Amino acid sequence: MHAQFLRAVSVTVALPDDVALTDLLPRLQPSGTWVRHGEGIIGLGVADRAAAHGSERFAELAHWWERRLESITEDPRPEQLRDVPGCGPTAFTSVTYSSDSAADSVLVLPELVLGSVAGRTWVTVIGEQSEGDLTVETVLDRHGLGIEDGVLAPAKDAADTAPETAPETALQKGTHPVSHYLQAVEAGVQAIAERRLEKLVLGRDVVVTADTPFSAGSVLAALTREYSDCWIYRAGEVLGATPEMLVTVRGERMAARVLAGTVDGSLPNDEAGVLLMEDPKQRTEHEIAVQSLLTQLAPVVEVISAQNPPTVLRLPNVYHLSTDVTGRLVKDCTDSGRVGAEPVAPRVPPALLVAERAHPTAAICGTPTATAAEFIARLEDLDRGPFTGPVGWVDGQGNADFGVALRGGILSADRRHMRLYAGCGIVAGSEPESELAETWAKLRPMLGALRAQPVG
Repeated sequence: MHAQFLRAVSVTVALPDDVALTDLLPRLQPSGTWVRHGEGIIGLGVADRAAAHGSERFAELAHWWERRLESITEDPRPEQLRDVPGCGPTAFTSVTYSSDSAADSVLVLPELVLGSVAGRTWVTVIGEQSEGDLTVETVLDRHGLGIEDGVLAPAKDAADTAPETAPETALQKGTHPVSHYLQAVEAGVQAIAERRLEKLVLGRDVVVTADTPFSAGSVLAALTREYSDCWIYRAGEVLGATPEMLVTVRGERMAARVLAGTVDGSLPNDEAGVLLMEDPKQRTEHEIAVQSLLTQLAPVVEVISAQNPPTVLRLPNVYHLSTDVTGRLVKDCTDSGRVGAEPVAPRVPPALLVAERAHPTAAICGTPTATAAEFIARLEDLDRGPFTGPVGWVDGQGNADFGVALRGGILSADRRHMRLYAGCGIVAGSEPESELAETWAKLRPMLGALRAQPVG
């Protein structure tokens, strides 16, 4: 079955004075979001969607995106929007942590993308070519937006509509009781002491329920206010505020940020810095995560370098050790050696396959990876779904941002339940009660955005 041919149109717009792109979120129901420091991209509606499962999920999504792009015709973009990452056909993606997950790995192609980066603001609309009335104005109007004198703002008939009020929420236990997590950490520490592995990342979940449906736009807006240094994301049904960039692709260039080693954000700056930089447990956990990423990316990167020593990243809820990694992707031309094949210019691997090489890092799985994965499946006894998987976006120019789906949750179909996840890196010397306290610190962003209170 052939995909329906689509048309993409991008135009420049302006935002009202003193209004950032993220200020629009409370009035919207985004199908995709990737914003930081008030800038980024927001997707509305769905023009098309792909889902995949199993060990080939990255490749299947990459293949679908390549074929989908072939069926999209694009009107010439204004000069100032050419080569802007995220402009034009852009899909939001979420890939499950495990190939065994029952959850979908998805690519969501919105019918409308709002973008604002480095002083350039635009709108991209995508619809069927057969729609004779497809215009930027008609698509914006479907989402309560409009353009007046080149300025993007709520449509006149929607301007006085107040955002949805926050529902009353209640915090409930997750898949297992707290005692299960404490026992899992204890078992992990014992396995490390027996030298069966070096590091293990164990997660747990809680559930927040609401008396009325959650507004995804309002939740995302709350996260942007409190966690502006994080990447605020939504793709499929997962949303949150991640501090960790798995990999960014801009043509031949790639970059990543590794976070591992954590202390509570309530500590003074100096004390937190000393604990992270001088504690062997924290430094070991971080070094394992950095080396894991460098090793996994080696097959797709020609030149790579890692910041040394790491820095201390302060967030409202926690401090992390942080290392930035940069590199240049390899170029390949797999078809040029076939007899009779047309010459093909070498190209870098699709961004989704670069993300596949980077995933999972030791920061969210452990070391050695295969051994850690086996222990996670047995000790967590939890389907993480998209939690700790790659989340972000890919565009039609080969650019992409993939974060690690942390500090987030999964919205139920009726929007009345949100399952939240948090995990900790277990190494020699880890204490179960301390690790449990760290999970509460990591749950704080979503609990705050949902107005739910943690319990002991």
